[in-house]
Amino acid sequence: MYHSRPNQALVGEALEAAANDQLDEIVRVPAKIRLELPNEISRASVQPVIDQLNAAQPGSSFELHLRHNGGGCVATMIDLIVALNETKGMVEITFGRYVMSAAATIWLWFLVRATENVRSLPPLKPGVVMYHRPRRTQQGEYLCFADEVEPEHPLKEPLQQQFKLFDDLFMDVYTALLLMAPDGSVRDAPSESLICEEDGLTYRHWLARLKDAYLGNQDVLIPV
Repeated sequence: MYHSRPNQALVGEALEAAANDQLDEIVRVPAKIRLELPNEISRASVQPVIDQLNAAQPGSSFELHLRHNGGGCVATMIDLIVALNETKGMVEITFGRYVMSAAATIWLWFLVRATENVRSLPPLKPGVVMYHRPRRTQQGEYLCFADEVEPEHPLKEPLQQQFKLFDDLFMDVYTALLLMAPDGSVRDAPSESLICEEDGLTYRHWLARLKDAYLGNQDVLIPV
């Protein structure tokens, strides 16, 4: 039986076409754009990020990295959360060694309230997430919280609105942690206290104490 040898030119053209198709697929994969917020949440640092998120087209991809960020302006933080909720791009939020205050709020927000486009990723190594209620500061050493402001004071209402935003998020995080067993599996929420039969002492769950500290206007560390 006679078998004809394939035309080498046709084979070469077929291979070249297949390679071009693969190259087209690679080219169509968007490069991830890294957006970085170092040190603080301020209008100067955040506005360029908001502008890029607002201008993002479907299919674009971003990493928003909170590098050693100690937080900052709550109003600017809220504007960034709105931009993240509305962006058409895909965003992954990461952080380095630590995030605090307003920066921690951004990361926690999209950890427990991820959208189709935006989610927070756990750190590559154990990190520190320090969270607290919004507060006003003076001289770097003095703090004032909404529940310490007189009802008739003009700042009472805006501070209370910020309080509610932070408190609602804390309770979402608190509930998620309660439902996670030490081995990472899902469980029913445990009781806040336990009476030990051996010593007769009452023990409170560490998350109950964490909640007490937070509602007492203290800084709390969220384990990640």
